[in-house]
Amino acid sequence: MSSSISLEDITKAQARIHGYAYRTPAYRAFSEESVWLKMECFQPVRSFKIRGAANKILSLTDDQMKRGVITASSGNHGLAVAYVAHKLKMNATIVLPENAILEKKQMIESLGARTVLFGRQQDERMKKADEIQNSEGLIFIQPFNDIEIITGQATCGLELIEDVPELQSVFVPIGGGGLISGIATAIKLKSNQVRVIGVQPEGSPSMYKSLKIGTLSGIEESHTIADGLSVRKPGDITFSFVKRYVDDIVLVSDEEIIGATTQLLKKEHVLAEPSGAAALAGLLKVRRETGKKERSAAIVSGANISKEMLSKIAQ
Repeated sequence: MSSSISLEDITKAQARIHGYAYRTPAYRAFSEESVWLKMECFQPVRSFKIRGAANKILSLTDDQMKRGVITASSGNHGLAVAYVAHKLKMNATIVLPENAILEKKQMIESLGARTVLFGRQQDERMKKADEIQNSEGLIFIQPFNDIEIITGQATCGLELIEDVPELQSVFVPIGGGGLISGIATAIKLKSNQVRVIGVQPEGSPSMYKSLKIGTLSGIEESHTIADGLSVRKPGDITFSFVKRYVDDIVLVSDEEIIGATTQLLKKEHVLAEPSGAAALAGLLKVRRETGKKERSAAIVSGANISKEMLSKIAQ
């Protein structure tokens, strides 16, 4: 499988997903100097995942669509797959963790998708989804390790560099690496002067570890409040993009993630889930440590927050 994406591929994906994913705004932050917030939390499923899911599913043949789709997800990718399948009147099965956020599970089921609860880690869910796929003949929609998924996510980066061309750095959350692979590709194809910084939780540093040692590697356990970033091993395709295009990865604590989530809510009046606020946490950490205030953007990647977490932040 080819692991290269062109600007033409990204612009074609933009046209393909029109009507499914929105062109989201990049707002200048109120509480931080020279910071822009790319509002993927404004997507119809409240996360960036709709871009990749729509691009992948709309690339399927008619015969493949008739078979139905399946995926494994902590919630947001599953919601995006369910949303696109619902609009196309397709059957969808979503394998979720046993401890899935209830609100995400309910939203997925409200779109007519079947949910299966299994395991707690992404790789465990992937194995279960693979079993169901093989037994029922469904089409698997990869959550991150897929060229069409990455190309769909790249449309976010293309929008950002078009809307804020004066950027010096972009901070992007990393789970499996699909979003940063796409954004970094789009950014670097347009301007090699913009630094792309990945952000991972300290309790789930799989891509960080792989990049540091120069080879694809996993971690034994993933523990983080940011459920959407809990991946024990990144994909081989996403890792190849990260090695090629990403300048650095920073790690943030759960406390720093909660601090950024709180800042978004109380100072920016923007609702984000912890995974969605992680990029801002990384940006703020780098500013504290370096004292530099570059013209930077943070991807606010999702807003599907649980009632318990929202209550904790509000207090």
